[in-house]
Amino acid sequence: MRKLITRILATLLLLLLASALLLGYSYFVEPNRLVIREVSLAVPNFSESLNGLKIVAISDIHGGSNNVTEERLRELVTKANEQKPDIIVLLGDYVSQIDGIHSDLKMPVETIANNLRGFEAKYGVYGVIGNHDWWYDEKSVRAEFERIGVKILENHVHELTIGNESVWLWGIEDYWKRRQVPVSALETITKKQNIIAVTHNPDSMLKAPVGFAIMIAGHSHGGQANFPFYGRHPFVNDPRFMAGEAVADGKHVFVTAGIGTSVLPLRFRVPPEISVITLNAVK
Repeated sequence: MRKLITRILATLLLLLLASALLLGYSYFVEPNRLVIREVSLAVPNFSESLNGLKIVAISDIHGGSNNVTEERLRELVTKANEQKPDIIVLLGDYVSQIDGIHSDLKMPVETIANNLRGFEAKYGVYGVIGNHDWWYDEKSVRAEFERIGVKILENHVHELTIGNESVWLWGIEDYWKRRQVPVSALETITKKQNIIAVTHNPDSMLKAPVGFAIMIAGHSHGGQANFPFYGRHPFVNDPRFMAGEAVADGKHVFVTAGIGTSVLPLRFRVPPEISVITLNAVK
């Protein structure tokens, strides 16, 4: 009997130790990592002459969350610029609240913007607003990012001329605002070709019309944890749109797992990432 009790206690001790190590790794180690995730995607409604178009996507910065320091923000700028992108898109949730959606911020939005100054891309730097941003103060977040040269696209299309082609960036408001996808801006584009939709929440895919080449989004944080056997838990969005490329109803989306954390200051097998997306036409 004594041996059985000893074995049970030893097993419990080992489980507690393993749990402590995993929590320590998830809090102290993984949020400190930063990976460059490179993907090449073949997408519809995209001109072959644009093959090789390189887009850097960064989402869910959540300034002031675990390890998202001013130094980390400046590192994002340096690492993004090193990729020599054609376009940089920032996909929202720049801020992080201290306690609740209407509370003060862990890092002032002015500080976040100042440390993100300096992104460089051949055809410009563009952004959208995330749910944490409009929960806090969309107007001030937008003003600060436009001050540092980021063009915010909110239900707006922006035309780029690349070679002999027009490329359209279609910025879509955060899906949680009204649970819909306004299409008036999209309808101004007569030829549905070379349209890149950018938004915070990939669930916009569910109500967006067909015709765009790719939607690029964030919001999911990749689940923040990717458990062995179980996988990622879809806390905030459709489970099909957790991380990486997905296709639904013939529409393509790429979801980046983001930089910061929300609710729990942990990441496990989902390191902070900068996504480098190379687009090519479907053959």
